[in-house]
Amino acid sequence: MNVGWIRGGETISFHRPHTYFILGVRGSGKSSLLEHLGELYLEKGHSILDLFGSRDGENLAWLKSPWAESKKTLLICGDNVDVEAQWDVKNVSKVKLEDFEKYDILISSSPLYSTPSDEFQQVARLTDLMYKRMSWKRIIYVIVREASNLFYSRLKVADNQTSAKAEMIYLIREARHMGVALGLDTLKYTSIDIDIRAVTDFLIFKSQGIMGFPRDLNWIYGYVEPHATRRMPPENFIILSQSGSLGLGAFPKIQWHKQERENILHSVGIQLEFGDEIQYSKSRGTFTTVGDLEHIEIINAYLDEKLSMAKIGKVKGRSSATVKGQIDRHNDAIVRSQFCPICKRAGGNHFLEFAHRTRLIDSIG
Repeated sequence: MNVGWIRGGETISFHRPHTYFILGVRGSGKSSLLEHLGELYLEKGHSILDLFGSRDGENLAWLKSPWAESKKTLLICGDNVDVEAQWDVKNVSKVKLEDFEKYDILISSSPLYSTPSDEFQQVARLTDLMYKRMSWKRIIYVIVREASNLFYSRLKVADNQTSAKAEMIYLIREARHMGVALGLDTLKYTSIDIDIRAVTDFLIFKSQGIMGFPRDLNWIYGYVEPHATRRMPPENFIILSQSGSLGLGAFPKIQWHKQERENILHSVGIQLEFGDEIQYSKSRGTFTTVGDLEHIEIINAYLDEKLSMAKIGKVKGRSSATVKGQIDRHNDAIVRSQFCPICKRAGGNHFLEFAHRTRLIDSIG
């Protein structure tokens, strides 16, 4: 990537967890630039997490790249999806923070989830992992193609839209403290909340089409011809730093980028098998049902962590009776069917295991 600064000047270091926001019309090369930034981070020994590709699996194109041959790669899929591929695969609930140190390229792609709703719900766990990163040696460059997807994902686990927006802004604002660089894109400048623009290190403009720049950025036309911003070649961009430096840039064509009509699953040799749809917790008046993933968390806490029912209830914000009910439900299913269908469809480790421990503390929790 080459940048010539025409006002001010900056040094873009790929050893720093910067936030890049790319704006432009469809087909302007936003995704290709996000991928190129990822290559620059990989060159420096850092890792990438590519989230929220289009439903046609655009971000699986990394598997066609030379990077997939030289770097350790992990595919992340829905908890009710089995993936057959030549690369390592993990269900999203089994991804650990140490995987970001172990792997160089981590891909969570939309076709690897049974529904878009499942993807938004389950991928929220990956962003939650970011919050827990207290120290770091290498940067995680997180690619979010269409920034609104990050909001929708947070909305799935937040109480309301206001909370979801606050969580998204918090993640972007605190990303550098967690060693997370962010590459996001969207169609137009006004799609970005002012609170997000305020914490973006670099705004990058691709072809703007008929929309042009908003009024508060009209000063850029004093440096760049308006017609040049409307139909910019895909390999070119305009970059604006947080300090107000303005530059013109170019980057090489991504040869391995997914083609418009390409069946990417076929191209990279991935086969999928989908299980039953996961049931999520739902609020009914003052009561919230226990969803499949919470059921698994209860069984894991009981069997793996050896917690009492009362302790599990305290951690989960549930009564010990509710916890006991889930354990009984698990055991009854195994007696009846030889497996727990809830644990099986949501990828639980103990779907064949009877949850029973002979401890007096567990008699009621």
